Amino acid sequence: MTKQTTEAVVIGGGIAGCTLAYELARRGIGVTVIEQGPIAAESSGRNTGTLLSGPQRSVVEMLDKSVEIYAELADGAVPFEFGRIGHLLISEDDASLEEAGAIVQRYREAGVGMEKVKGAELASDYPRLGFRVAGGYFVERAWTLEPMGATHAFAHAARLAGGRFRTGLRVAQIISRGGRVKGVLTDDGIVAADMVFVANGLWMSDMLRRTIGDGPLPGLPFTAGRGWLIQLGKLDFELPWIVEELTWPDQDELGRLSLAGLADVAAQNDDRPGVEAICLNPMRGGDARLGASVQPAFRDLLRNTDMPRRIAARALRMIPGLGSPAVKNVYPGNRPMLSDGLPVAGRTSVDGLYVHGGMGSIGMHAAPATARWLIDAVLSGDGNPQQSWLRPQRFAGW
Repeated sequence: MTKQTTEAVVIGGGIAGCTLAYELARRGIGVTVIEQGPIAAESSGRNTGTLLSGPQRSVVEMLDKSVEIYAELADGAVPFEFGRIGHLLISEDDASLEEAGAIVQRYREAGVGMEKVKGAELASDYPRLGFRVAGGYFVERAWTLEPMGATHAFAHAARLAGGRFRTGLRVAQIISRGGRVKGVLTDDGIVAADMVFVANGLWMSDMLRRTIGDGPLPGLPFTAGRGWLIQLGKLDFELPWIVEELTWPDQDELGRLSLAGLADVAAQNDDRPGVEAICLNPMRGGDARLGASVQPAFRDLLRNTDMPRRIAARALRMIPGLGSPAVKNVYPGNRPMLSDGLPVAGRTSVDGLYVHGGMGSIGMHAAPATARWLIDAVLSGDGNPQQSWLRPQRFAGW
């Protein structure tokens, strides 16, 4: 086995890993990102590209910080269609609009401005879209981006600051001795490191299990939340907002969607919808992405599903004008979700070993902020961010 020396290793080349690489490299820390596939191959390149407010203060805090960080890279060499956009939350019928009142109040309590609009006004003002909804709310702030480009923008910025990326290389084990991380074992041999950051999404618990020397470490309560996305071609109408259905649940409710035993496999419970709601993002490049859904899933088991049909039918029922753009692609992606719906970022019991991930449906929204908070804590604190709701110690066994 060959042995190479570096100061920090980041396992995973999605948005969680690339934001960490950027934060480390810009501070002068030598960092190597090791990714078994291409950069942004999983959820980081396969999402709606929305950065949206929510009815939780933690979600709004992550949004505000992440927007600030995206702005640092927006004029760089890698374009990613970043920009502010309107946000329209809609309800299909009077009953759901009435029920949304409590949710809207929580948005306001989290510091997010909301303005009510009637469905008849939307139908009159935007006849090309043909809105068939009871009404909704204009939300104070939202941003859009192209997720593949955004992830590569962080990777590029990290490279400019001295970071290194090795793709097509698998990490087999984390090596620790005497309570201190020593590096990682890859298919090419040992890479020595003073710090190791596990940022490989749904594979994180597997990697913690393979901490050799002082491990295994306890796992984290990850589940795969599979979402489906319909990629539309160039829109032939103006859409000034991201359109989202008010039925999308809070992060903690999403975290409770899970599968466990053989009975779930036998009953094909992984092929049943957990959440489905319109989320339409008009990309600045002229095309659009339509979702969204969450199915509790097993990471590597993909069944035939009618979820794309359900999303398309739901969208056409409420916005018939969406029938004109061409469909360019339809594809699934797995969201790494934790049991409380929030990300994890912090230290482990092994000195120099840290975790960053579990961002579920808000990875693009959360990762830049949580990466910065984590690296700030690593370099000037005890390795745990000030935000206690991010720390792995909130889970049993940690």
